Amino acid sequence: MRNPLRNTWTLIGTGLSLAIIVIGLGAVSALMGQSQDRVRRARLEEVKPDEPMTLVFPTFLHTWGMQRAGSTHLRIFLNGRTRFDNPQGIATTVLDAWDDPQESNDDDEPTIYGVNSGRGEIIYNTSMFSLGLYGSRGSGVGQFFDPHGIDADPAGNLVVADTGNDRIAVLFNNGRVLSHRSYLRAVGENDSLKAPYDVVLTPAGGVWVSDTGNGRLVHFNLEGGSDKVVDLSGIVGQPGALALSHPHQRWSYYRQNAIYLASREGDVLVMLDAEGTETARVSPEAVGQQSMSIRYIATDFYSNVWATDGHSHSIHKFDRNLNYLATFGSRGKRKNQFESPRGIGMWRRFGQIFIADSRGAQYYWVGADAFDVAASQEDNRLTLDYTLTEHSYVTVRGRYVGGGLEVIYSKRFRGTGRLEEVVTLEQERPLGWLEVVVEPTYSSYTYREKVFHLRFFDGGSR
Repeated sequence: MRNPLRNTWTLIGTGLSLAIIVIGLGAVSALMGQSQDRVRRARLEEVKPDEPMTLVFPTFLHTWGMQRAGSTHLRIFLNGRTRFDNPQGIATTVLDAWDDPQESNDDDEPTIYGVNSGRGEIIYNTSMFSLGLYGSRGSGVGQFFDPHGIDADPAGNLVVADTGNDRIAVLFNNGRVLSHRSYLRAVGENDSLKAPYDVVLTPAGGVWVSDTGNGRLVHFNLEGGSDKVVDLSGIVGQPGALALSHPHQRWSYYRQNAIYLASREGDVLVMLDAEGTETARVSPEAVGQQSMSIRYIATDFYSNVWATDGHSHSIHKFDRNLNYLATFGSRGKRKNQFESPRGIGMWRRFGQIFIADSRGAQYYWVGADAFDVAASQEDNRLTLDYTLTEHSYVTVRGRYVGGGLEVIYSKRFRGTGRLEEVVTLEQERPLGWLEVVVEPTYSSYTYREKVFHLRFFDGGSR
């Protein structure tokens, strides 16, 4: 016979258990609520200047207003001897022949070489106020047929991918004029280059060539011998744009050894190690596009990779491991716009960057920008969260509710990408406002900065 009290006690026990659980959950919820109440979040209120700053214009005193060069400037400086006709690669260096070791004011005076492909010419500056012209269209010595990539070094060496003539032209600049030295044509007997697209000099005096028609990379010394071939059939097929990060480059922060390479169509960008093995890959989706057409690439002092995209008429920026950082520019003729950008040259020491498009060339400095800037405060702990497009100096200042300013930190060096950090404040008081200042480390340092003002939800005054 069943005990009638058994079910009663079971119900009572179950009820007590549920009550304990409910009370416990209520206590936990209350504690969590108290914890959440202590977290105060900031909202972005103002950005100055409210414009992209991944690249910035040089100062007027540095350019005298000539940030963009077009056909009018060519007519003035070359007395009508040429016009822009399918500009392609750009190379930038500071010549040893120009440099005075006792004088630092000339250290940011680069020599820029531009390929004027349609006319088979190299346009370059012979001083800071004059231009020179080398070559013509054809197949003879000193001539080019549909040339593309170009690279140069401080010693005066210059190499040009003479695409239509299946050769690499080796030239020399004595500080005043260009002269022909030799051609690189073949890897071995009956193994010639075929439609080479791009070139990049190495610190050891060699040159990498994207041998497009043969689907490979070839390494030459400047005297003509070839010592390495990398088959790209399983990587990009036909190679196109080419850039290098090398531990022996004079201006290199990370001393990384890597080759960056785009397919000839420009729809793929890859990173290779010193042995030619693929270590990273970028597709159009990585930059938020359905397609892309990378024309040329360059690396900077921090081994960031800059790529011109003829499809989106913009410049994509990646870190040294090909993690996407930012896209700069759009199609047009106005500020920060391009028409089918192609060649890109970088003087790594000062972050001076030169970009060719269908209408001429533009001159920028590497700037610094930040995205998704956010902050929160819990007691005397401040959490900062932001994304940097460039290695930067970051300054953070806070103003407390009721008054009182604190410099939380000043000009801390920070790398690229998403950053989150927790800082201990001097006072356990609520902040009303926060100011985050981002400054570049290159030539634009002290000239260009971006300031973010954030306000905490419960007010305060700036």
